[in-house]
Amino acid sequence: MKRKQQGLIAGLAVLGLVAGACSSDSESSVTEAPVVTDAPVVTDAPVVTEPNADGDLVQWALDYTEGTAGMASGDSIKVGYVNQEDYFPENTIGINAAVEFVNNELGGVAGRPLEIVACAIAVAEDGAKCGTEFANNPDIAVVVTGTILVGNKELYDALNTKKPVIVGNGVTADDFTTSAGQAFTAGSPGVVAGMAGFVVSQLGEVKNVAIIAANNAAGQAGADLLFKPVIEKAGIAYTFVGVDDTATAADVASAMTAVGAESADVVVLLVTIQQCINVYDASKALGIDPLIVATGLCFGTPMTDHLAEAGDGGTVPNNWYFGGYGYSYFNPDYESGMQTYLDKVQEYGVPAPGAANLEYTGFAGPSFANVMTLAKFLNQLGPDALDYASIDGKIRGFKGPMMIQAGPLDCGKQVILGLPIFISVCGSQMGIQQYKDGEWLSIADALNGKPIDATKV
Repeated sequence: MKRKQQGLIAGLAVLGLVAGACSSDSESSVTEAPVVTDAPVVTDAPVVTEPNADGDLVQWALDYTEGTAGMASGDSIKVGYVNQEDYFPENTIGINAAVEFVNNELGGVAGRPLEIVACAIAVAEDGAKCGTEFANNPDIAVVVTGTILVGNKELYDALNTKKPVIVGNGVTADDFTTSAGQAFTAGSPGVVAGMAGFVVSQLGEVKNVAIIAANNAAGQAGADLLFKPVIEKAGIAYTFVGVDDTATAADVASAMTAVGAESADVVVLLVTIQQCINVYDASKALGIDPLIVATGLCFGTPMTDHLAEAGDGGTVPNNWYFGGYGYSYFNPDYESGMQTYLDKVQEYGVPAPGAANLEYTGFAGPSFANVMTLAKFLNQLGPDALDYASIDGKIRGFKGPMMIQAGPLDCGKQVILGLPIFISVCGSQMGIQQYKDGEWLSIADALNGKPIDATKV
């Protein structure tokens, strides 16, 4: 076991998984056949349904944050924010939209406005630089991350015990094993393990699986340590192929042929959205229609735009299954806060520089939710108790419910596939949804009360 854990820590830059489809407060494990909700919503754009009109959506936010309606005033409370903008600009869309919403409509936090102090990371050395700057700045009350691929350990080392940290949308081993802060989602460990449980228990008789993952230590670790053990235990055969992030559709077609995608019962995708697009194109070129189970990385504006350009239409490829955090951008509900998020990100969100469209999916939603949750903590503490120990205690003691993340939280105590190393992971539940003939169907998620608990896979 020790060797297995060391291998995971060494290689697990695990596949950043978007919070595109998540789950709820259920104790369900993966044991039942796929279940479809009675009335799936047909969507090619975010939908906010009645009777939850805008006033009610704001009321949801006031209840969640324990805020006071109105505009914030006075001196700001500063929040350090670290993100790798070149790769994940949607984090900043979610962060900034939430801050505008909190300040303009929810009375700010602890009676004062929130202010984001950003520090971008491009190379590994920037992690230590940003961390040191924030650690030494007495005006920074708390640090929130977006998504970063390099400098993670250096950032957390500089902040540990000096500033409270909310880990945003982690994608590296350090994000899930750091003691500096907590992440309020199931993260990649929960989603990948949950997808494996879904394949084993809810897709009928599966005899062989083709796994296509990123051709790096991260993809290999995600497949080897989070996915393969589950299907091996079930006696299911598998083949594996890695594809480079720079691979073309022709490269992916060759990889799909090599992995036996045309004859596999299920093809599992643990890759970035560009390679998801290439899998779609390669399938068409090969004349095959495999059963696809992918992470939420495979949906979003780039996929939808590509389908439109190809003349195929739809939000994502037809019949694909997607694993995420249990709720849905495309089939929004009121109770999780998803409708509130969609309404307010459309109102306050600003497209990334050079982008024609607002990317409201991907990591934008969880980043928005992290600001809302931070607002809750600061409102509970009040303006005179915003010290390190008080804020850090709120973060580590949070049990949920978490906005647009399924289920209760148990920060630092999640054991997934027997691995107790994910000390910063708070959530354990994830969800599976399917896009079929223009409709998003709840298969096993919070919306139909059947989320998958990764700790029970």
